[in-house]
Amino acid sequence: MLALKHVQAAMMQALDHGPEFLPDRLFAGTRPRVLAGMKVHANTISHARLVALEDTFPRTLALLGDARFNEHSRLYLEQPGVTARTLTGIGEAFPGYLAGCGEARAAVDLARFEWLWLEAYHAADAVPLRLADLAGLDEGALLDVPLAAHYSAFIETFDRSVHDAIGEEVPGLVDAPAILIVRPEADVLVSPASTAMHAIFAELEDSQTVGNLLGRFSEPDCKVRMSSDDFMAALIALLEAGALRRVG
Repeated sequence: MLALKHVQAAMMQALDHGPEFLPDRLFAGTRPRVLAGMKVHANTISHARLVALEDTFPRTLALLGDARFNEHSRLYLEQPGVTARTLTGIGEAFPGYLAGCGEARAAVDLARFEWLWLEAYHAADAVPLRLADLAGLDEGALLDVPLAAHYSAFIETFDRSVHDAIGEEVPGLVDAPAILIVRPEADVLVSPASTAMHAIFAELEDSQTVGNLLGRFSEPDCKVRMSSDDFMAALIALLEAGALRRVG
């Protein structure tokens, strides 16, 4: 008897690549009956994948309309490797697929925003570092605090149409240079991000101390050079948004 994981793998191969990939004696009954059952199952799986894409990208669906979105979805599911993903992860490459199809940047970036929102939702939990956690530290101790980006945090630039659409729900987002998406606690939060916030956050994929960051953005040849006051204002905004975590 095949192990469960081998049965599942064989079924998925048959569903994705055709009945010739279905091993003999995997199921009881005549082959026509087995294939009829697999066809029903395949239709169920295919429908679930299409629904998963609709659930992942509701705003993009509304923008493109049902017919165009569903056409893209069906062709996307035929791309190599897509059907190997879980239902929650099946949309990861969808924004890039839309771009490759020549869709307008408004649709591509809206799909990208929706995917990042879902990534933030499913990201690993971590206690965010808050401004209150740094209260009472003297200047030297503050500069030695190591920081890193929260696991669920993203700051990205998007087409202005995305700012306009999401800005109806988030004050200050329409004119913001970038958008911050993060789940510091139970809920995913979306907020405006300044150029300084974006620049600081981009340096925090790996851990950095406050002092090292400040020094980097004070260098004369830094493209986003800022004063210590501007740096601290942007850092405080990141802390208040829950976009950072303490290391160690």
